[in-house]
Amino acid sequence: MLDVIIRKDSESFDEIFPQWEVLRTDFYDSTIFQDRNWLRNWWHYKSNQGKKITPYILEIVEEGQTIGILPLYQSSKRIKGIEIRMLEPIGTGNSDYLLPILSKKYSPDRLLKLAFEKIYQDKEWDILEWGSVPEDTNFASFIDNHFYNYSGLVKIFRSETCPFIRIRGDINDLQQTFDPNFLKGVRYKERKISKLGELRFVKVSSEREIEPVMNKFFELHCERWEHTNTPSGYRYKEERDYALEAAKGLFKNNLLYLAYLSVNDEIVVVHFGMGDGKRKYFYLHSINMKFQKYSPGKLLVHRLAIEACKEGYEVLDFLRGDEEYKHKWGTTENFNHKYQFFNNSPKSMLLKSGYKMLRSNASLKNLAKKMLIKT
Repeated sequence: MLDVIIRKDSESFDEIFPQWEVLRTDFYDSTIFQDRNWLRNWWHYKSNQGKKITPYILEIVEEGQTIGILPLYQSSKRIKGIEIRMLEPIGTGNSDYLLPILSKKYSPDRLLKLAFEKIYQDKEWDILEWGSVPEDTNFASFIDNHFYNYSGLVKIFRSETCPFIRIRGDINDLQQTFDPNFLKGVRYKERKISKLGELRFVKVSSEREIEPVMNKFFELHCERWEHTNTPSGYRYKEERDYALEAAKGLFKNNLLYLAYLSVNDEIVVVHFGMGDGKRKYFYLHSINMKFQKYSPGKLLVHRLAIEACKEGYEVLDFLRGDEEYKHKWGTTENFNHKYQFFNNSPKSMLLKSGYKMLRSNASLKNLAKKMLIKT
């Protein structure tokens, strides 16, 4: 018999979350961002910030075995003096894909139906906001197509695009998908910077290398964004510590893809990414402004694509963001969805109406801007 338990203890990360190798083979739609080290590190980071958050982890069990997990947390905020009790996925904000963990031995719809029945039996929440759900996953399919029992209690939005490249063949085949003029420009920059010295690609392969390379990543990131309206968050020690621990946690499961390009032993660009053998994730990178005219970011992506072909990867994932440069690489778009679930209570219904008014006002403002531009 299947049962759903709501766990409100942080020990759950070690007790019920599967190891990565089990997660990737035995559970649906698994990504790096469901790795338990990644989620646990996020939890410690947010908890240490003094945020009042409580685990709200739904564990689906059969005969003592964990067969499904919805990793949520609970917090509260005040809107117009009214306390709003919120549920959100663990990893929110720092994770590009937020998904439940569901065993392949069971129908995902069956597991999700049980989990949401449990959630709606509980009246201790007002809104569940679940974003960054890839539209091609079992979870998105369940919500989009089978959430009729809760009609009127869920709002669905297409929130962000996550461009990717599916690798077919070798690097020559892959380069056929790139914009020809764009690729020509990248190769020109490679030739120009190579005149300064040997352009080397180095991937971190030992734990002792992580901290010095990550420190360089932080340094370059801060320099790049120092005199802008969006200075780097890595100027704060707690942000650096969080990223460093995340990198070390990923390394333990052979998921870290930390690499850099250098010329004459001087680092040109650092890539803080991930790779699981099939999908390579382009998470963040930092460029050395001294080499800005050589387009270090483009040089990095080109080299990562070459290495991905050599290493047998199947997908290059550019993650969230619709930046123009991503499309020059011949990417295909995949969208993330965001869901807002409302509890069937007067406060929750009032909150739903408030969100609807805010969206209507935002739409009117956008329409007014377009009309002004046309005139």
